[in-house]
Amino acid sequence: MSATKHLEEIARELTASGAYRVLRRLQRRTAFEQNDGTPTRLGIFLDLETTGMDPKKDEIIEIAMVPFTYALDGRIFEVRPSFEALRQPSKPIPPEIIKITGINDAMVKGHSIDPAAVSAFVAPAAIIIAHNATFDRRFAERFCEAFITKAWGCSMAEVDWAGEGFEGTKLAYLATQCGFFYDAHRAADDCAAALEILAAIIHEAVLV
Repeated sequence: MSATKHLEEIARELTASGAYRVLRRLQRRTAFEQNDGTPTRLGIFLDLETTGMDPKKDEIIEIAMVPFTYALDGRIFEVRPSFEALRQPSKPIPPEIIKITGINDAMVKGHSIDPAAVSAFVAPAAIIIAHNATFDRRFAERFCEAFITKAWGCSMAEVDWAGEGFEGTKLAYLATQCGFFYDAHRAADDCAAALEILAAIIHEAVLV
């Protein structure tokens, strides 16, 4: 028996006992459901890491955009290759941001994000979704005008999480309630986690 199968067997036994709850590390998907011929649209899940909360003075240090196809009933089908990039800000990254994100000055040194490349990437999308879009949208639109022309959805504010049986809206909390953990506060991992959660509840409120 392989080590992975052995661990899965242990996990199943622990879960079946009723005394334990096992969280699995998130594995990024390339699809959630097989497209049954339903017409689809293209969405992009976006997450940003920044030097602070104020889009007028703080800067983006990491961007991730994960495109996915979805049906109008909320089902998520294909997950396409992502756009991921780091960016060196004009000033050193504050220590509190390094502590939260794990992104330091050495990691971003010499890196930049091309607004034209971002614009081309988002052009086919019908909607941009973020978990707390109020925050991400202000930074995104200031950085690249293409985001101004797009519809936006917020997976934190536009889903009835309480009605779905959750007691909070933080992404890491939602993930644990859905049975997995991941490397939070890195942009691409946050996107993957959010899509996993949305696909699990198949909620159409955000996907318009």
